[in-house]
Amino acid sequence: MKKSVTGVIALASALCLLLAACGGQGALPSGAVTPPEEEAPEETPPVPSGFPELEETEWEAVSVGLKSFGLTTGYDDERLMYIFEHTATVPLDQLIVFDLWADALTEGSSEELRSRFLEAPDKVLAYLVLMGDQEVTLPGWDPMPAAEIVCQSIASADAAWHGGSEEFAATLASCRERYPSGRIAELLDVIEQEHAAALERRTW
Repeated sequence: MKKSVTGVIALASALCLLLAACGGQGALPSGAVTPPEEEAPEETPPVPSGFPELEETEWEAVSVGLKSFGLTTGYDDERLMYIFEHTATVPLDQLIVFDLWADALTEGSSEELRSRFLEAPDKVLAYLVLMGDQEVTLPGWDPMPAAEIVCQSIASADAAWHGGSEEFAATLASCRERYPSGRIAELLDVIEQEHAAALERRTW
């Protein structure tokens, strides 16, 4: 009987050691899969607070002047007419300068600016910021920031020729989330205001 008790104690001790080695969870049956540990949820990347502030310099990053591109406003200007005939392929800087100065010829360029805004809004908005506070004075108008004129062209094109498209509204809302403040937010204000005004004019 004494030997039997001693054997039971030894067996219990062995089981305790086995449980400790298994982390206190008991032995798993053969072929059982250990439950995976819960993974910590991935952190949501922060939303950018806006386009970075640019250094103030005496020189402009980009130009909106016709002379900088060797252009005139005459219909006999071959370079000007080339942009007019190739609005879908010319670089953004040439397209914008044409849209600012070509007056009656700008219907196609304004439509192309809208398309590029929908395709790459961050790139278009970044370029408008780089235009800084340069102004354009059109015949019969007071001087106006060139970047805001381009914003109005983009907004008017969507309102007048597309009736206020869902794609445009979605793009604008997405930009609002990425740029809640700063210069780009101000330019988005201009786009929204002109878009609403152009839609109202369309109903007249």
